[in-house]
Amino acid sequence: MTDSSYDGFHVYGGSCALKFELGKNAAGETVLCIDGANKGGESFDWADKLIFQVTPRETTLFLCAVMGLVPSFEAANHGSKRSKSLTLKNQLDKGVLFLKMQAPKRSVLVPITPDKVFELGCLTMRVLSAQVSLDPATCLTMLRATAARFYHHKAQVGSAG
Repeated sequence: MTDSSYDGFHVYGGSCALKFELGKNAAGETVLCIDGANKGGESFDWADKLIFQVTPRETTLFLCAVMGLVPSFEAANHGSKRSKSLTLKNQLDKGVLFLKMQAPKRSVLVPITPDKVFELGCLTMRVLSAQVSLDPATCLTMLRATAARFYHHKAQVGSAG
């Protein structure tokens, strides 16, 4: 993954598929872009895909969930109509990271296996590194020392209530 041309990968489920890639938002900031498609017949319908961008503000919590530092990630009110959402849940008992993307009358649900969770962690770290202009090792150290402990505490307090 040191090849600078590497910009994304696919994850295939039984009836849905995802594509994760580096992208830019309207402000020109580096973001993680996620496309989700449902199966239409024998192939996936990428022409009618759901498109989601993890915002720079959401990237740290998203990465904490991918790394298993927190149990889940949720983002809502995305898109021009503020009607898209995305949820990540660590399902350790099933050995997967479960992703659900939703828009009105549409959803994409895909379990992500450990090998692809690793790729997603690497790609998201590249995004975070670009956003804050720090090398990945420094980002990881800072993520663990700062944001992860607050998100973890918040998750524990929220589940105790």
